Amino acid sequence: MNSTDPVDITRCRLVEIWQDPQVRGYARRYAGDHNVADDALQSTYYKVASVKDPAEIRNLKAYFYQVLRREIARERGGLDAILVADFPRAAEDRRPDPCTPDESSAGFEDDACISVQFWYIRKEFVANQEKLLASVPSRSTDEVRYRGVVYAAAEAILSDGIKGEPSEADTNEAFRASYPEYFAQSGASANTCHQRFVRARADVRALLQAVAC
Repeated sequence: MNSTDPVDITRCRLVEIWQDPQVRGYARRYAGDHNVADDALQSTYYKVASVKDPAEIRNLKAYFYQVLRREIARERGGLDAILVADFPRAAEDRRPDPCTPDESSAGFEDDACISVQFWYIRKEFVANQEKLLASVPSRSTDEVRYRGVVYAAAEAILSDGIKGEPSEADTNEAFRASYPEYFAQSGASANTCHQRFVRARADVRALLQAVAC
């Protein structure tokens, strides 16, 4: 396509992002299931492509990641938790912010405003560390370590949000690296490990929801 129309150029870029092996690899790591990831990628493409004026999206790839995370959560059965992409909007009713986005431009928030929102949420998150840690379910024999891993993943997601970067803090690989005795337990079945990843991600989101709502 040789069109100079910004909308046409943006849609070509969207196809490139959708086909990007790095994006597809991220989706599969985050979902923990190839079928879930592929379905989420497809629905993400259609949702981003259906935006009224996609050429107005400041960072198309970052926005694609945001929508992708929401779609993966929905495909996994709807965890009914607020994902990272929704934090700025959830925080609007809790604290004053001169950067609050206009409803007509949902999804196109200014990067600096998003960073400020994440900063406020992380500040409250850290201030309530003891209470939040205690709220994490005891899912392993070493409950202190498990809770620490979940809390650290949630905090890393917020820190990445401040920098405007998609986070991989709650991927299967990240959990295995932080607590291999539980997430890569010798002798545990593939289904058992899968359920541990799913529950851990749900626990991470529960912590984030606790400070975003």
